[in-house]
Amino acid sequence: MTNEDLIALIAKETGLPVERLVPQATLETLDISSIDLVSMLFELEDQYGIEVQPEELTPDMTLQQLFDRIGVTPSQ
Repeated sequence: MTNEDLIALIAKETGLPVERLVPQATLETLDISSIDLVSMLFELEDQYGIEVQPEELTPDMTLQQLFDRIGVTPSQ
């Protein structure tokens, strides 16, 4: 899984434009609803077998921190 894969998944689940999904953006500034967040986590588990508990994600977590937590490969 790459950063681009995760960004595409987040965009699909939240309806946010890909341009807003930059590594330094926080979950709070992106205003991702808890329902969208849980949906995104279910998709991560279904598609990639990656389990992340919702309580591990905090509003001040950046997308880069999420990438690091999940262990995605940086895009080329």
